[in-house]
Amino acid sequence: MAERNAVHWWNGIVFRSLAAVTLLSALIGGLCSLMLREQVVVRAHTDAQRRLEQLLDTVENTASVAAFANDEQLAREVVQGLLRNSEVRRVSIHGAAAPLAHAESSGPQNTSQPPVQRRLMSPFKKGEVIGHIRLDADWNAIYSQVDADARYAMLLLSAQTWLMILGTAGMVFWVVVLPIKMISDRLHHLDATSSETLTIPEGHDKTELGRLVGDINDLKLRLISTLDQERELRWQQDIAQRMYQDVFDHSTSGIFVADLHGQLLSFNPAFIELTWLPQPSAKQPWRNLSEPRWAESQQLLQLIEHSTQQHESCAADLLLHGRRGDERWLNIVVLPLGDGTVQGTVTDVTARKREEISARRLAVTDPLTGFANREGLFQAHAGMHVTADAPLVVAMIDLAGFRQINDALGFSVGDQILLMAANRIRESTNPDSFLARVGGDEFVIVLRGMAERSAIEAWISHLQARLGEPYKTDTTPISIGSSAGLALFPGDGVDMQNLLHCAELALGSAHASRHGAQTHPHLFFHPELLQQVEYRRRLEDDLRLAVEQRELKLFFQPIVDLHTGLLAGAEALLRWQHSERGAVSPEVFIPLAERIGLIGEIGRQVLDDACRQVAHWRRDGLEIYVSVNVSASQIPEELPPESILETLNSYGLPSHAIALEITEGVLMSNVSVAQNWIAQLRAAGLRIYLDDFGTGYSSLSYLKRFPMDTVKVDKSFIMDMNDDHTLVDAIITMTGSLGLNVVAEGVEEAAQLDLLRAMGCGYGQGYLFSRPVAAADFVATAKRINTEMGRHTASP
Repeated sequence: MAERNAVHWWNGIVFRSLAAVTLLSALIGGLCSLMLREQVVVRAHTDAQRRLEQLLDTVENTASVAAFANDEQLAREVVQGLLRNSEVRRVSIHGAAAPLAHAESSGPQNTSQPPVQRRLMSPFKKGEVIGHIRLDADWNAIYSQVDADARYAMLLLSAQTWLMILGTAGMVFWVVVLPIKMISDRLHHLDATSSETLTIPEGHDKTELGRLVGDINDLKLRLISTLDQERELRWQQDIAQRMYQDVFDHSTSGIFVADLHGQLLSFNPAFIELTWLPQPSAKQPWRNLSEPRWAESQQLLQLIEHSTQQHESCAADLLLHGRRGDERWLNIVVLPLGDGTVQGTVTDVTARKREEISARRLAVTDPLTGFANREGLFQAHAGMHVTADAPLVVAMIDLAGFRQINDALGFSVGDQILLMAANRIRESTNPDSFLARVGGDEFVIVLRGMAERSAIEAWISHLQARLGEPYKTDTTPISIGSSAGLALFPGDGVDMQNLLHCAELALGSAHASRHGAQTHPHLFFHPELLQQVEYRRRLEDDLRLAVEQRELKLFFQPIVDLHTGLLAGAEALLRWQHSERGAVSPEVFIPLAERIGLIGEIGRQVLDDACRQVAHWRRDGLEIYVSVNVSASQIPEELPPESILETLNSYGLPSHAIALEITEGVLMSNVSVAQNWIAQLRAAGLRIYLDDFGTGYSSLSYLKRFPMDTVKVDKSFIMDMNDDHTLVDAIITMTGSLGLNVVAEGVEEAAQLDLLRAMGCGYGQGYLFSRPVAAADFVATAKRINTEMGRHTASP
């Protein structure tokens, strides 16, 4: 061990450190010496060139005089004077025509460097060259001196380098190497399992060596702590093993270990109890799940095989059947162990499974009537186009006025009626019919074994008669009607989704017939209903495009002051001229816009176009107002008061330039919201008209509850005025007493106009004055009305 740990002196850190410092310093010193010598040579050459130039500067004027005078004697004196310089090797002076003087010193020559030459200029005539002087340096002498200087400098640098090497080596030895050696020696003799620690070398408390010693001590302490933890973990593992064995033996969940072939390697008593397997004995030591002792063993073997092949945990719920006819649901989870075996757990989930089955049953069942719900209807008839072998009738029935009963009498009474209606439906259908409640008051009956329309008509009529009989509730007997839509399989559809859709369309058509001339309590589906749906869908797309491209245009119908016969204002009426369908009535596209959510954008466009047109007319001198219709769905979010006032301000209009017409439906939708909306607009100076007055349930009460300015009498009263004008007279008298103006709509005859004037009606509107006209034609219409009606009013 001692020989293995012995370190030779040339492998020691001291020798290696000194050798590294010496080599590095010598290398750096050598490179520096070479660089220094090169710099000395370059500088000496430059200095020599500069000195030669200075020599020429001192004799240039004298040489110029000698060349000008062609004085050879003077030229030789100049040459001899220059040659006395030890750095000059050869000198020659040439005149304009011939050489004047030449001299050179003895010794070896160095012709590697070019001579120094200078032109001699005339001292009397500027710019005239009269000769030149040439000087060759003695570079051998110069370089000899340079070599001597370089050797001296290198000698000094070498001495300095070796001093640095010795100083650095000593410093490294005392400051670094020696403390490291001390640390290494102490660490070599340190007991790793004891609490003994290394001591920091003196003076190295805050150096890297001190930190190294601290890190070593920390590492040693962590190692000791890790060993202690390992011993603790082993002790805990022993306890856990004993606890696991106890849990394994006494767990209520079954635990087993098996191989791919179903061979049981280990199992606990709960596994035997839960799986109803017989206890193994010496006579029957069964150990394989493939033995025919458990009917569901094949499912477990498949689960084990899948888990082993896919290397993933698998789970499944298995239903066990006991010998006495009882059942038990087991949840089995199998986890691969990686060596061809699996570990499994078995849990009794019978209670949970029964709850799930009950929950699934509730998910497809209507809790009030016990019928299937919409989801249950679709689940029960999934794939019916494959399984149905006889005609079917899908009847969809709803109760007329059921929502009003809920609103008036409460949901408890509504539930009683629904239960009684469900019982009547159950009593009026065959036992094999399928019954469902798919909405609040909507029932679906899937009737089997009936193909003739006459028989279906008789059955549905009988059912609707039963549903129409009075219902004896806790409060009072209630009578309600019903509507029904019928679809036939397979003529109207081959799956329940299509059949139910067809029945809904037929039901909707039956609903619509309630408000028509002919009432149909039930209707069969007809393909024309689909065409109507497609027509409405295309009309929706066209309306969206028309709103986007602003194809809806405003027409204006004049409102005339009946006392003066002059034009007072106009009502803005929206018109849609479809490129293919022609003129589309507002009674068609306005409800459509409300249903698809376009009414807000249409309302903003109407208000903007009306304000723009009124501003244009007022600039041209036509001082009238325009009334704009507002629907219930526009209040308050789509047309808030702030937005209306901002639009008026953007066109520079006063608040009385625009009036807003609302119907009783607006007021009935939300009383508090409508009151607040009207109050804000009237406070800002806008006028509010109540349109179609007299057609609602309680119009007179609204005049007291809501701050109105004007009442517009519905045209149906004006049309009947020739026979009986008592009601119109009463409305005009009553509204006048409340300080309200009256506009009579639908004035078409002069006799009606005379009666209205006699009653004191303030304003009139109708075809007698003008039909709705485009904005471009309105000015001419206004002039005609002011001329004709003013003359008629002025005449006796």
